[in-house]
Amino acid sequence: MSSKGRKVHRSTIPAVILAAGKGTRMCAEEPKAAVRVGGRPMAARVADAMRGAGITRIIAVVGHRAEDVRAAIGGGIEYVVQDQQLGTGHAAKCAQIALADYRGPMLLAYADIPLLTENDILRLVDHHLLAGADATMLTAEPAKPGTLGRIIRGNDGSVLGIVEARDASEEQLAIREINVGVYCFETPLLFELLLALGNENAQAQYYLTDVIGLLVDRGCRVDAIPLEVAHNGMGVDTVEDLARARQLSAGA
Repeated sequence: MSSKGRKVHRSTIPAVILAAGKGTRMCAEEPKAAVRVGGRPMAARVADAMRGAGITRIIAVVGHRAEDVRAAIGGGIEYVVQDQQLGTGHAAKCAQIALADYRGPMLLAYADIPLLTENDILRLVDHHLLAGADATMLTAEPAKPGTLGRIIRGNDGSVLGIVEARDASEEQLAIREINVGVYCFETPLLFELLLALGNENAQAQYYLTDVIGLLVDRGCRVDAIPLEVAHNGMGVDTVEDLARARQLSAGA
């Protein structure tokens, strides 16, 4: 299932950016992925980080105000449409048709992580390939994890799953390690598991994060590596997040 034992060059690895969200809590005139940080639309900044890491094929999943998002991200990218906003797991599944003939590792990232760097991507991909993992994800330990998904680990440090803050217990909410929303998955395994997702949760959505638990249940290897700079993984979901991201990008 994994890339272990096979030589894979970064330039052959495709990347998928989930850019279909509305961004209602940001009160912005633009769709979320098109909101600018440091003079660039957030989704374009994520694509820039991918390209800087040597990724040459990038697929963006668009939905809300799709044409505006396309215009913001620009050319040199493939686009697929998520017609209904049914969660990140459903959005990821929309990329399957574009990758139907591909076998191997793929990158997947949310569009609202504007401070992500090419070095972060390089570390993720290199670890995934060297470890021969079935999935590898970036994590961070911010001072205030807030509403972000928590990484659940076993006593031996192994990854057991991700729990969304809305569905977490008080004990789980005390965990500081959070999911950044940047992954390296093996295909077609990812798409097989996306078909098995349920939506029995607080938002009645199909969470991409639930794939991690499904992989663990199958005995697959899931690795998580922390970002060297925690704020590189901050997601922008609110007006306050946007102001902080803009401040940090200005000081970079």
